Amino acid sequence: MCDATEEVAAGMAMHRIRNANMKAWQCAGYGKTLTLATDIPVPAPGIGEVLVSIHYAALDPLDVNLLAGTYQDRFQIDTFPFVPGFDVAGQVMALGPECLKLSVGDRVALCLGVKESCSKGTTFGPAGALAEYCVCPEEQVSKVPDTLLLSAVAGLPLAGLTAYQALFTGKGASSTGGSLGDVKEGSNVLVLGGDRGTGHLAVQMAKHKGANVVTTAPLEKVHWLERIGASQVLDYKKEDWLVNLKGREFDIILDCVGWAATPDEVDSASQLLCAGGLFVGTSNFSAMEAAGSKGGCQFKALVPRADSEDLDVLIDWLASGRLEVMNDKVWPFSEAGEVIQTNIARCGKAIICQCAASVAVPCQHAAGGGA
Repeated sequence: MCDATEEVAAGMAMHRIRNANMKAWQCAGYGKTLTLATDIPVPAPGIGEVLVSIHYAALDPLDVNLLAGTYQDRFQIDTFPFVPGFDVAGQVMALGPECLKLSVGDRVALCLGVKESCSKGTTFGPAGALAEYCVCPEEQVSKVPDTLLLSAVAGLPLAGLTAYQALFTGKGASSTGGSLGDVKEGSNVLVLGGDRGTGHLAVQMAKHKGANVVTTAPLEKVHWLERIGASQVLDYKKEDWLVNLKGREFDIILDCVGWAATPDEVDSASQLLCAGGLFVGTSNFSAMEAAGSKGGCQFKALVPRADSEDLDVLIDWLASGRLEVMNDKVWPFSEAGEVIQTNIARCGKAIICQCAASVAVPCQHAAGGGA
């Protein structure tokens, strides 16, 4: 689409929704339950930003921790009430000035980003996925091919970027600015929590690169994880995986469950790493930063960078069948407030559809076409 046509289309789209209101789930403060507001102004995209009609949002344990105030020392929510949620799949409705790659009508997926949207001086957020619309910098937004349902890609951005940048660095960096993983063919990888949203994607990505992958998970997920790439799955409920793996040496351990929270656990982890090995934590930031370098091994914390180049890779892998996203269930938007409080399951993610219909009735977004 030429620049002039894009400008006209964007102007028409914004005219239709200018001064319009939208529904959004809001949190009035740390530890507060969500309430549904029906009169929130539809946001307008700023310079380099796009307005997206949200067909699907995805919820993650990170959202629960953020609402509880667990990370307020790092990701401060300065303005309440705010709209939670970081993962979005939908359609571009309007473009702000200086957008270069997207067009009105594009099917897209995006991560609003924890660091990006929950920081001082940001022009969007914080978060914002549990609404009918959101704005996001174009550089964080990826196109979704027509061969993929938006419901299938909705749970990919945050968890996928976390796994990808932990294993391969990509556009990411540790919480202190250093590089992360460099998994390649023959690497030995241990994923703690292979049944988690990030963990099951990490298992597949590492296997795709030719690594040998060991993971921990409950018994009911063992065969599934073996099918998607794990060479060994340890049932952490029935066996001591530390004892079972004694003597093994891993190039990288990715902790998706927040296990290494104490100095003793850090010591135990270092005994499973090879010389120069890397331990990446996705939640225990302070413990990782305090450990730093120990026994010739590196301990690093990761908050993923919301970047479309890395997300483009993941969407391509998903479209080609090299990656699958485990989604627990699709809930209607009307139930999102309850879902985030009580139903964020351990495997996969909770997907929220904008349709208000019961989950027993197929929603319009899951019926092909614009889905």
